[in-house]
Amino acid sequence: EGVKAAVPRFPGHHQPLKPAWGCFDESDPTWSAREIDLAADHGIDVFLFDWYWYSGVRNMQEALEQGFLRAENRDRVKFALMWANHDRKDQFCPDFEKERNVWLPSRHSPRDLERVIEYCIEHYFHQPNHWRVDGRLFFSVYQATRFVKELGGPLQTRKLLESIDSRLVDENLPPMHWNAMVSRPEEAVVVKEAGFRSTSKYNVTTAGKVRPDLTESYEDVMEAHRMHWQKMSAAPLVNLPVVTVGWDATPRCRQDVPWPFPISPWANRHAYPYCRVVVGNTPERFEQLLRDAAAHVEQDPRKPFAVLLNAWNEWTEGCYLLPEERTGTS
Repeated sequence: EGVKAAVPRFPGHHQPLKPAWGCFDESDPTWSAREIDLAADHGIDVFLFDWYWYSGVRNMQEALEQGFLRAENRDRVKFALMWANHDRKDQFCPDFEKERNVWLPSRHSPRDLERVIEYCIEHYFHQPNHWRVDGRLFFSVYQATRFVKELGGPLQTRKLLESIDSRLVDENLPPMHWNAMVSRPEEAVVVKEAGFRSTSKYNVTTAGKVRPDLTESYEDVMEAHRMHWQKMSAAPLVNLPVVTVGWDATPRCRQDVPWPFPISPWANRHAYPYCRVVVGNTPERFEQLLRDAAAHVEQDPRKPFAVLLNAWNEWTEGCYLLPEERTGTS
């Protein structure tokens, strides 16, 4: 509904987006099969599913459990999880004037992590197409430094992760490959001490290059990617480059809030989703950034084993690879 109700905020703003396949239910394995074929036919070999767990409360897992894992062609693509361990807030058309309500807080404890792993053993880790890196089960954590801090720090976290590997032995499963979403090399130092084996980043934006009209040039975003990859290549863990398709969260904003969005009265900054919009992200520029990522992988001495793309279907944040009427599959 957010996609359909979006409005253009400025001249040339490409809203509303029009998915070329129309709207469909991703928990339907027939539709999931179509997504799998599209991905595999265009060189994408893993789906990294955003996965939501709040002390046992789950949501939005239907596309994975009812759709992808029941698709007849599921063997064409591997899958793994990125635990989106952020608080669930009212971020879809929230009141501009008010601080966001937290609907589902994310909390971490040894017992809760044990429950997470038991659920994943039962539902995911035994699946024949679960993604493995060097024989290990890949599992990414979105707010990795928060995860480590709330589990008692790096040394306590490492002990917990080692105990999880022991539990997996009982299930005739390989050990874990923990991946951390981080922004800076110093964060990579922390997560390495905690037992993580690689890093990446959810998306990349520019630093301080947002224009007065609240737009952000994709050329500047491309340069920010190259700078981030280079910075992280000097960190103590192998870093998987991320390539961001774009950014436009205006479908999550109330239409009566004027553009360019004002500074939030409660945050004293541009508070999500009332924030910047990336412009100029053409297929040609995206292709160039992919080529840049491939070149970076070749020259990085740690030889990253994957490049992550943000994103497959995040329509209301302007990050999508699924066909849209304007660009199709280009």
